[in-house]
Amino acid sequence: MPLVEIKWWSGRDDATKAKTIKLVTEAVCEACGCAPDAVTVIIHDVPKASWGKGGKPFA
Repeated sequence: MPLVEIKWWSGRDDATKAKTIKLVTEAVCEACGCAPDAVTVIIHDVPKASWGKGGKPFA
């Protein structure tokens, strides 16, 4: 049962999330030979203030 977690900045709409879940599921099924019902995709929306690189937040 593949589990895919996506972490990205907050702000994407539900349609974009649904499209991402669909395409990621299709790609995993193609790569692993599993059924779509076996794939779980979790999207974590992270505020830019909570995400940093090089010692600085992106916000």
